[in-house]
Amino acid sequence: MKHPLVSPVYADFEPGFPPSLLSSGTRDLLLSCTVRLHRALREAGVDAELHVFDAMWHGASNMPEMADLRRETLVFLQEHVGPAQ
Repeated sequence: MKHPLVSPVYADFEPGFPPSLLSSGTRDLLLSCTVRLHRALREAGVDAELHVFDAMWHGASNMPEMADLRRETLVFLQEHVGPAQ
């Protein structure tokens, strides 16, 4: 379970690792792993954002909260990649 191909928490985040956007929900089985990954990225100096949505579960593509996540993703991409053309 500690192999980086199984759990990215144990990966080597070398300098130059790109900014990362992580999302999860309070009912997501992987919430704690996502929080741990966010902390590992931040400790490695990676610009990382974590967004946790109330009552959302893993892969909940049809929930209203997904509209919020899409907006957050757009803002993140505009900040790190540039505005859409």
